[in-house]
Amino acid sequence: MTEHERLIITKYDLLFEQRMTRVETTLESLCDDVKEIKKEIKTDFRWILGIMLGSNAGLFAIIAHGFKWF
Repeated sequence: MTEHERLIITKYDLLFEQRMTRVETTLESLCDDVKEIKKEIKTDFRWILGIMLGSNAGLFAIIAHGFKWF
């Protein structure tokens, strides 16, 4: 194969490049979305943990008062 033949870009090569560019763009978008979701989950977890601890403390206080522990 000559150098000239190696430099010829076929329509399939262009289609492949377009498809790869689309895949890379989609992958970058997905990675950004996953990072954002991880941040939201961390915040939600902290809220849920705080609510659980608070409600458990309140329940313990009610039970302790019922048994005249304080």
